[in-house]
Amino acid sequence: MSKSIPTLSAALLFAAASLAAQGPRTQFIVTKGKDTVAVEVFTRDGRSMTSEIVQSNGVRTQFTVELRTDSTIQSIEYQRQNRQGQGLSLDGRFADSLVSATVTSGSDSEKLSIERPGKATPFLAVSFALSERLIRAVHLGVGDSTRVLAVRLGALDTATVMLSRFHADSVRLAMRDLDLRVALSPKGEIVGAVHPAQNWVVQRKTVR
Repeated sequence: MSKSIPTLSAALLFAAASLAAQGPRTQFIVTKGKDTVAVEVFTRDGRSMTSEIVQSNGVRTQFTVELRTDSTIQSIEYQRQNRQGQGLSLDGRFADSLVSATVTSGSDSEKLSIERPGKATPFLAVSFALSERLIRAVHLGVGDSTRVLAVRLGALDTATVMLSRFHADSVRLAMRDLDLRVALSPKGEIVGAVHPAQNWVVQRKTVR
């Protein structure tokens, strides 16, 4: 028996209220069978995008990214808290050849840097707002594919993500332990997605 939907619904109301003053809001609902795995509420204000995610395992995530004019991500401020209240934060900057970040957990703080020519982006499997930004940034034509270095916020590691546009309204994102198939609107927005290995189904909704 699932207990996730009432818990996530209450948390969603809190997240929606905290974002209410920032402009039009959108949510992604991730389900697995009859269970709700996660709810993401995000808003865009100019070149800034803020997202709050509540997961059925008790993890809560909040981040704000600053965007360049080409939709690539310039910086991120990220916070995560688990069910026990233990938290972690990351302040990251994404330049053309260098990714730099400060990771803080409790009283401990560590500076990280990755020298990398080419594209790099923050990535979180449960954030379809970030996936949408990534798809917009790479500007793939039908039949095209490209690789991007993903800084994985959940695992605090890096992996190469392969993006392939196999149809005008469909893109695949693949890396180790991940295979997302997303459906796009004519505007390039993610309207739905599936993660077959996890049995996830994702729906996009407008928050009223």
